[in-house]
Amino acid sequence: MLLALLACGDDDGYCGDGSCFCAPGEDCRFVCAAPPCHIECGDEASCVADCGNGSCICGSQASCDFGCHSPPCHVTCHAESECGGTCANGTCLCERGSSCEFDCASGPCHVECEGDNALCAGTCANGSCSCGPDSDCGFSCLDHNCSATCAAGSSCVLLCPDGRAGEQGCEFVSCAAGTPVVCPGGMATTCGAAACP
Repeated sequence: MLLALLACGDDDGYCGDGSCFCAPGEDCRFVCAAPPCHIECGDEASCVADCGNGSCICGSQASCDFGCHSPPCHVTCHAESECGGTCANGTCLCERGSSCEFDCASGPCHVECEGDNALCAGTCANGSCSCGPDSDCGFSCLDHNCSATCAAGSSCVLLCPDGRAGEQGCEFVSCAAGTPVVCPGGMATTCGAAACP
């Protein structure tokens, strides 16, 4: 068995063949001993787990906190979930109505916020960050090799830790609200009603 099952009774979750599943409504903790490690957290469940050379999936209305044991790591947060995760050489997806926070362990890292996200924050690297409609998104570019988009009705911030905000490598390539604003000091750029940090 490649994953250790912790804090789960037999009725709560199980592991086998490199995958762990947490039953809907249950509370599970999984440890990745050796990849590949794939995690699926059921609807309305609570999960803490590490992916490794695999994917972590957070069910609808679930609460999840996913780490990355070893890349690639992909994270999917289904609708109306409260979800955090670490991507590496992969994509972090925040579906409609969810609140998500994503880190990047190693690029490329892509962040996709589908829309109606009260909070969608993530780090891109050698990739893209996209904010769907009617959302509040906060992005950071790890390596000055990122692009971002911000859809209608959304407020978006893109942090550029090495400066040169608004230039190629750390810019909004699409801003539905109009022309993006480069913040004083050149460390961030915004789209929509978002204030400079």
